[in-house]
Amino acid sequence: MEKEKAHVVTGGLKLKKGDLFKKKKKKMDFKEVDLTIKKDGAAGASKMTEAERKFKERQDKNMFERLQKKAAVSHREKVEEFNKQMGELTEFNDIPKESSTPAQAQRGDLQGQVEGQVAKPKRRAVFDSDARNVPISLNFPNKKGQADYNPSASIEELVRDGPDIMRAQTKMLIKETKEIFKNAEPGRVEFLEDIGHVRQDEARIEYTFDSDEALSLWHTGCDSDFSEGFSTVKWERTDQGTAIFSGNLSSQLMRTGKVERAGWASIKLEQRRSFNRKKFFDRWRNFSHLLVKCRGDGRSYKVMLHAPMTIDVSWGDSWSFPLHTHGGPYWQYERIPFSKFFHTVAGRIQDKQIPIHLPNVSSLGIVLMDRVDGPFRLELEFIGVVKDWTHREKFAYETYVIPMWNTAGM
Repeated sequence: MEKEKAHVVTGGLKLKKGDLFKKKKKKMDFKEVDLTIKKDGAAGASKMTEAERKFKERQDKNMFERLQKKAAVSHREKVEEFNKQMGELTEFNDIPKESSTPAQAQRGDLQGQVEGQVAKPKRRAVFDSDARNVPISLNFPNKKGQADYNPSASIEELVRDGPDIMRAQTKMLIKETKEIFKNAEPGRVEFLEDIGHVRQDEARIEYTFDSDEALSLWHTGCDSDFSEGFSTVKWERTDQGTAIFSGNLSSQLMRTGKVERAGWASIKLEQRRSFNRKKFFDRWRNFSHLLVKCRGDGRSYKVMLHAPMTIDVSWGDSWSFPLHTHGGPYWQYERIPFSKFFHTVAGRIQDKQIPIHLPNVSSLGIVLMDRVDGPFRLELEFIGVVKDWTHREKFAYETYVIPMWNTAGM
């Protein structure tokens, strides 16, 4: 035991404080440091490849040429170039132009004042919130609802054409009066229809297209007519006594910034009585369905019954329902219940729905605006009404009872 203990080292442990992990500092010899300054290009060029070096040289050359061009253009030329670019922009992105001198600014203001006085006022939609000032005249009806519509007639024209116009309108009034008394005779079909004596599935054909006179009652329209798009429309009569509503639909917008959507075409009935009075569909009140014999191209059209009254807030009132065509060579008979027509104002579906009142309807139209670009074709043989006694529905859409103290309930 004593021999084993003799090899054991006794005493406390002694550790080095901080010297165990400390790195030794290397002394710098300033005699070996190269104090010469080298250019960055020379130092980087030694590490570049031949392709990288050529690219760098070309890039520096292009930069130098651009700076030379900018330095050669004066401030006045920069302002004129800027104004030229602003003049080519649309009115939607238009901003006030800059002027290089006060004299140029004064000439620009004078030119703008002259153009504002001479230029023709811009046409606005009838149903815009700030466009209620559409002119109304009993002598010259504003059928399109244009804000700049201001026709006039000289005294010579009134003296020359006035008697002929009055004579023609008086003949129309006499003819209408004779028809009223004639239809009031008991036993006539018109008299029975007026008192509500209509048989099951009895149809009444209102409009055919077998003559140029019948075709002239319908007017066409599309977005290109108002400089709002590029669609086209045609309304032609065929040898078979039918009419074809055709054209090309385009949703491309005009670069004016005024229209957000384009691509529509329509035909609309414009039938008037004597002395430019509206012809109402009051005899349709005892029928239940609208009857259309058509042959289409598989696209979905829209049938619209227009009922504008005297007050301007009702000028956009209409009732609409889609007309789905089958396509192909076969004819289809579409029976659309009047109870299915939904209320729209200027083409917008209303939250508060009300049923249609047929005696107030004065026009009929067919519109295509399905957002599908390309040609379209719809052939019509006749439009009429039919009675179905089994159809008991009054109105197909849910309505709400609004309290009387609410402004919308009055």
